[in-house]
Amino acid sequence: MNTDRSDYRILVVEDNPGDFALVEDFIFEQIEAPVIVQAKTFKTAKEILTKKRNDYTTVLLDLSLSDHAGEPLIHEIVELCGDIPVIVLTGYTDFAFGVKSLSLGVSDYLLKEDLTATSLYKSMVYSSERKKIISALETSEQDVRNFANQLNNALEAERSRIAREIHDEFGQQLSGLKMSLSSLKKSKGVGHDIEKLIDVLIVDVNTSIASVRQIANELRPVLIDKLGLFAAIEWLVNEFENKNRVKSQLYKDTDWYGIDEKLEINIYRICQEALTNIAKHAKATLVKIRLENRVDQLSVTISDDGRGIKSSTLHNPLSMGLLNMKERANLIGAALNISSSSDSGTLIELIVNKNGQKNINSR
Repeated sequence: MNTDRSDYRILVVEDNPGDFALVEDFIFEQIEAPVIVQAKTFKTAKEILTKKRNDYTTVLLDLSLSDHAGEPLIHEIVELCGDIPVIVLTGYTDFAFGVKSLSLGVSDYLLKEDLTATSLYKSMVYSSERKKIISALETSEQDVRNFANQLNNALEAERSRIAREIHDEFGQQLSGLKMSLSSLKKSKGVGHDIEKLIDVLIVDVNTSIASVRQIANELRPVLIDKLGLFAAIEWLVNEFENKNRVKSQLYKDTDWYGIDEKLEINIYRICQEALTNIAKHAKATLVKIRLENRVDQLSVTISDDGRGIKSSTLHNPLSMGLLNMKERANLIGAALNISSSSDSGTLIELIVNKNGQKNINSR
């Protein structure tokens, strides 16, 4: 029989001499020159994996060691192994526990009583290939996130530039035009009809100035740079309330100063998108926004008493408003949880770790 000549370095975490001897025989049946190391206790396995984790291609784990066992053992070994496949070899016949073990990060769950040289070899090969594919997929996903982050940063920079140009150029020109009209109105020889026309023009210019400021603020809220995130959200909520005639309540538990600029702009954009969706679809009469600045986290909760979001829309990956919020949450490693019903409206919860660590509890 042909044997596999690939490089296999296997750590067998097993304290039963008979079981270890059987596993060793099975491995040598299928692999020509494997390196096999035994760890009889969790303590020994931990020392080996801490110092020489990269020396191993596979870890075979028994769940009944003298110094550790069961689910807690799986948690610690999986964490110690990192990208190394962990295959559980056990006498436990509990199917539910086997399924749960896979969810905890092990690559396979094999019963000792059903173990053969072929089944063990296939498990090691499949587990190794699966880990490589998962690692490549994670790298690809990280590349996509990095690109999205760069694209978002470029977009915000361009928005900021355009907002400044609109404010500085058009704003100043309109202000200059207003001053000229006021001076013209005070000039000698201007008749009553011309004065009335100038007054109308001044009103139009004032409206244009307000529109320019509105557009500039929507492109890049100047209040974030000057007064911080809470002031910008407060302005956003006031604008929402005035435009849509929806009662709004804004709460905060403490000061919101000194927050990372990237977090600020993305939290603001998520709030902006949430309020836009409420205005378009919710038919709400009351919106509540709560901001909490905790020791290591920022929390933003937005709730309304509207008609809720249809389940098909809530779980539609192409729903643009929800997608935009989820993408921005992902850019800052935040958890974004959205729940909705026709009876109680919609609840949006955003949890951001200040240290930048990714929060994966999104749904």
